[in-house]
Amino acid sequence: MTRATTFRRKRPSGRTRVLGSAALPLAVLMMLGPGAADAGAPVKGGQYKGSTAQQAVSAAFRKINFTVKKGKVVLTTEPTVARESCLSTPVFTLEGTASKKLGKNRSFTFTHTFLGNKIDKIHGRFVAPDEVEGFALYHFSAQDLCSEGKAMVSFTAKHK
Repeated sequence: MTRATTFRRKRPSGRTRVLGSAALPLAVLMMLGPGAADAGAPVKGGQYKGSTAQQAVSAAFRKINFTVKKGKVVLTTEPTVARESCLSTPVFTLEGTASKKLGKNRSFTFTHTFLGNKIDKIHGRFVAPDEVEGFALYHFSAQDLCSEGKAMVSFTAKHK
């Protein structure tokens, strides 16, 4: 009887091996989307100023301002949100300022209960070390000027 011949696989050459090892991290970053490369960069401390995208409210009342210091976000100015002909009142800054610890995923959320089980919310996430994107969600009770419901607007803020 003769021995069975086993074929050995040829290892990729140097250039192919380097390209193959570099393609894996690139593919992972592409799947995670934009901002994933900045995920390890520290958040820049200081004042952030921005505004909401809602056109129904004048520009002076769309502003959102907060400060970041030592991993804590302090909301100093909250935006006014409109639903039909109604405008929201300050909820989070009514008694001064509101503060929240920055989460591990570089996000923060301010919440306030509105009439039992509904929650007003301002949520933001750092998409770059000096830029925040998020949304503000406010609930409204039924009035003469508007029906009961909620309004959500997006905002962006940058370090100043």
